[in-house]
This record gives sequence, C-alpha cells and structure tokens, in this order.
Amino acid sequence: MRPTIPVETPPAVRPVVTAEPAEPRRARRLDRRGRAILAAAAAVAVVVNAGAAWAYWRITGSSTPRHSGTGVELTLRGRSDYNRPLTPGSTGNLVVTVTNENAFPIRITSVSAAAGKIMADDERREYGCTSPGVTLARPAFAVSWEVPKNTIGAFTVPGGLAMSSGIDTACRNASFTVPIRAIGVVG
Repeated sequence: MRPTIPVETPPAVRPVVTAEPAEPRRARRLDRRGRAILAAAAAVAVVVNAGAAWAYWRITGSSTPRHSGTGVELTLRGRSDYNRPLTPGSTGNLVVTVTNENAFPIRITSVSAAAGKIMADDERREYGCTSPGVTLARPAFAVSWEVPKNTIGAFTVPGGLAMSSGIDTACRNASFTVPIRAIGVVG
C-alpha cells in the first residue's frame, strides 16, 4: 500500500472588477422621417379612439352605459284588431307593435294614450268617419312585454279599445289607428 501525501490547494483567485463611469449618452434626435411617422401614428390613435367613443355613444344613445332597470320611454301607434272589428257600444282588442332598434332588450311595463287623435282607416274617413267615438277602455294598462334587441314585437291588449254607441254609421267595421305611449325598462 502506498502512503498518501496531503496536497494543498491554493486559495481561489477572484478577479478584481473595477467600474469606471460610462460616458454620458446623448439623446438621439428624430430625423424628419421619424417625426412624420410618429405624428401620423398619433393622429391615427386619436381617430381610432374618437371612433370608438362615437360608436359607444351611438349604440347606447348616451355617454353613460344603460343598466338593467333603466327607464326607456317609447311613443307608439297601436291599432284596432283587424280580425275583430269594433262595434258600437262594445270593446275590442288593441294591437300594439313595438320596434326595438336598440342593442339591448326592452321590457314594456305600461301602455296608455298618447297625444294625438284616433283615426279611422282611409276608406272610412272618405265615407265621413271623422269622429269615430273610439277611446282606450282604461287610462293605462299594466303589461309585461319582452322585446329582444333589434326586433319588432306585436302584442294584444284584450278589450283595450271602446267604441261609443252613438257613432256615425260610416265608422262601423272600420280599423283604427291609435296613438300609444308605452313605458318600459332595459332588460
């Protein structure tokens, strides 16, 4: 067996790093072409953001977002039911058509008379039906009609119109256009 001889290892040598101050860098100036590109990019960014703001305003109809339950007031025209003409001294159905051109659904909660005159159809007016004697059967009707976004909904209020008994004979079996005011909410 051989005798072992201890071997000493020299201490680790670490390199010495010295830091010298770097030379100050000069900011590069943009040349004419660079300034033109930067100005064009800024102009495009302004136009795109303005377009987005306009689109938001156009869709919502205001600068604030609509929330569920926000009031929406509509003025509509209803009509008498073509399949069930009004007869003197009786009531008939009121048919209401709601056009929702908004990007959100609407729930109609109330229907009442709007400003304007109830008119008979053109043919009956030619025969002399100028005072049809037709009114809404009540001042207002509570309803719950859902109208999805960008659609048209047709709804019936049973017994919504009343015809007085002493009307012109020219108004019998006429169809009537009725100015309607509807109140609803978003959602």
